[in-house]
Amino acid sequence: MSKVLRVKGLRVRYPGGDWVLKGLDLEVGKGEVALIVGGTGSGKTTFVRAITCVASKLYHADVEGVVEIGGVKLTDESWEYVKDRIKVVPQNPRAALVYPVVYEDLVSYAHQVYKSKSLAEKAISNVSKVFKISHLLDRHVDQLSGGELRRVSIAKSMISSPDIVVLDEPLMWLDDNGVREVRSAIEILKLYDVAVVVLEHRFKRLLDLADKVLLLKDGVLNRMDGVNTGEDRAGVSITPEKPTVGERDVLLELRDVSLHVGSLSLNRISLKVKRGDKVVVYGLNGSGKTTLFKLIAGVLKPEKGRVVRRAETLYIPQVPYLYFTEGSLSEEARAVGAGHALPGLYSGRALSLDRSPFTLSWGEAVRFIVELSLSSRHELLLLDEPFSGLTYQDREEIGRRLAETSKTIIVAASSTEHLVYLKGFRLVELRDGTLTERGVVG
Repeated sequence: MSKVLRVKGLRVRYPGGDWVLKGLDLEVGKGEVALIVGGTGSGKTTFVRAITCVASKLYHADVEGVVEIGGVKLTDESWEYVKDRIKVVPQNPRAALVYPVVYEDLVSYAHQVYKSKSLAEKAISNVSKVFKISHLLDRHVDQLSGGELRRVSIAKSMISSPDIVVLDEPLMWLDDNGVREVRSAIEILKLYDVAVVVLEHRFKRLLDLADKVLLLKDGVLNRMDGVNTGEDRAGVSITPEKPTVGERDVLLELRDVSLHVGSLSLNRISLKVKRGDKVVVYGLNGSGKTTLFKLIAGVLKPEKGRVVRRAETLYIPQVPYLYFTEGSLSEEARAVGAGHALPGLYSGRALSLDRSPFTLSWGEAVRFIVELSLSSRHELLLLDEPFSGLTYQDREEIGRRLAETSKTIIVAASSTEHLVYLKGFRLVELRDGTLTERGVVG
C-alpha cells in the first residue's frame, strides 16, 4: 500500500518552551484510518500544525525530522503545496465554514480551487452526492445539526481532492445520530482511498473503522494493542420504575411548562426534583435540552405553566468559556462562593488560580468548572453536556464526583454512551417536545 503520509523523528518545540513532540513516527497509506488518542496537552494539536507547516510558518516553532506527503518532503516553504494536499476539519466544524448558507460557502471555496465556474459546480455536485448533502445546500449553516455540520465540513474538505483528511475531535458534541453520520463519512473517505487521521477522545465508537490505533504520550506515538472495542453504553441498564417524589424537600418543580422558540416547541412539561436527586435529561441534538435548562435556570420564561425553584441554581453551559466572566480562576471561585482550594478533579494536576480561565484547554476548562460548581454555594446544579471533548478517564472522574456530591444535579446528555458514567441517575427523555420518565440508570 502506498504511504501517503510519512513522519519520521518529528520533534517540535515552541519559542522558549520544551520539546512537545520528541521523535514521533507515523505512516498512513491510501484508504487507511489512523486513530490517534491522547490526553489534553499531549501534543495532538502540535502534530497537526507540524504536518500542515503551520507550526513553523505561523507559530515560529522549531520543527525537526521528516514529514512527507505524497512522497514530497516538506520544508518551511511547502505551504502552498500542503494546503490542497492535506485538509483539516477542525474541532469546531463551524469554523471551517465562512458563508451563512452551505452552497454559498462551498461554491466560494470551489472557485478558489478551480478558478472555473463550471469546474467548481461540478466539484460541488460530486461531493454533495457522495456525502449525501444535496438537500442541505440551501440551508443556513446555523440550522444544521451537529452531524450535518460535520458532514458538510468533510465534504468541503474533499473539494480539492486531498490525499489526507485530518478530523480533529469529529465526535465532539454529537448525539447518537450525529455519530452515525460521521462514521458514514469516514467510510466514504476510505472508499475513495483518502488517508484519514482522526484525533479523538471519544475513540471507542471509531475503533472498528481504524486500521491503526496509536497513543500520543510523552511526545511519541505508540500502538495501542488489546483496546476494549465495547461501546461506552455497554453495561448500562434502565430500571423501568418511576422514583417516588414527595412534596417535602422538592427543590425544583416544572408545572405544565410550554415554550415555543422558532421551530422548537416544549409542550406541557412537568418535572419534580427533590434535594439530593441526580437526574439525567437525555435527548438528541435539537430536542430542546439547552432550552429546558435555560427555563429551569430562569434565563427564559415559559409561555404557559410555572417553574418553581426553591434553591440557588447554577447553570453550566455546554461551552465552558461562555460561563467565564472574571479575569482569573480565583475571581471565578469567589464569584460563586467557592474557596481557593479546589480539590477532587485537580488531584495531582493543580492549576494556578492566578491564571485566566480563557487560557485553559477545553479539558482543563470543563474539569475546573465542574469542580467550581461542586464547591459553590449553589445547591441545584445544571450541567449541559459535561462529558463533551473529554478523555474516558476524565469522564469517569467527573461522573464519580457528580455521584458523590450531596448537591442536586441535573445533567443533559445527547448520547447514550454517556449514561455509563451516570449510574444511579434518574433518566428522563426529551423527545418531540415532551419529557418522559424512563427509570433509573443501572
